[in-house]
Amino acid sequence: MPLRESYFEIERIVMETLQDMIRRTRGTCMTFTPKKIAKRAGLSTKPVTLSIVDHVLQTLSEKGLIQFYHKGWHGKKYIIHNTSPLWIKVKEGE
Repeated sequence: MPLRESYFEIERIVMETLQDMIRRTRGTCMTFTPKKIAKRAGLSTKPVTLSIVDHVLQTLSEKGLIQFYHKGWHGKKYIIHNTSPLWIKVKEGE
């Protein structure tokens, strides 16, 4: 699979996984790391794959759909609240 196609495939998988996690969430917010998304999606947790997952999450953060939460010892953590347009779209689609 060419690199460009694999990036878009990973991007699609990350979006589907994030939407599934939002659907299953019972509270008003959810935190997650690129590694947690990769594991849930069945992707490799090798650094190159996690970099792509993180890039997808950074793009969503720049668009205002999720927020960067914390950079700690175990990497970056993101958060999404129930006021996010992505959260609202997914929850209304149930």
